[in-house]
Amino acid sequence: MAIGDSTAENCELEPSHRNRLPLSRSLAFGCHYVQSDAMMRSKPHDLIEQMVKLLEEVENRAGADFSGVGIIVTQTSEALPIVNLRPTNNVLESGDTATALANISHPSHEYHDGFHVLTPQLNIEKVAQYFSPPIASDVCIDRRKLFGGRYLAALFGSKLPSVLATGISSHDFGIAIFQHGQEKFHRGANGKRPQVGRDLK
Repeated sequence: MAIGDSTAENCELEPSHRNRLPLSRSLAFGCHYVQSDAMMRSKPHDLIEQMVKLLEEVENRAGADFSGVGIIVTQTSEALPIVNLRPTNNVLESGDTATALANISHPSHEYHDGFHVLTPQLNIEKVAQYFSPPIASDVCIDRRKLFGGRYLAALFGSKLPSVLATGISSHDFGIAIFQHGQEKFHRGANGKRPQVGRDLK
């Protein structure tokens, strides 16, 4: 599906009242993972394209037990509605962003849950963050898609002033990127068309 062309024809506006080897346990926010050399050499100009490429690499490197991933790209994390899910520290480890995220994106890894905060250059700033943006009453929700809570958090969170974009990836759903409260890109799992099905509460 073309970037910026994932809006459903019958999108529903919901009112706000309706609502491989793991990294060391010292991995923490403050880590400055950078993109791989290959990604930097072929770096797309558009942020959405960069995020799609990153999430594709994360899933490919994570392997069969990929647990899914959520990312927040922001100029500053200071105003984000986030809380550490795990005790984190400033001990750093080497590695590029895709490999670092792939290594922790397994059900057995303590940092697999929540969202990871990235800089505009897609370097890791924080990992394993509970992300609780306010419900946005004016966003368009395509309830035909088989999404979950991480999808809505990324959708609503993309409207926050300090957020440049958000993204999610999972084996079952595929990849989605959001900006300004809109789904800008969605490719279904394994490159298939987006899943359409019953409403998920």
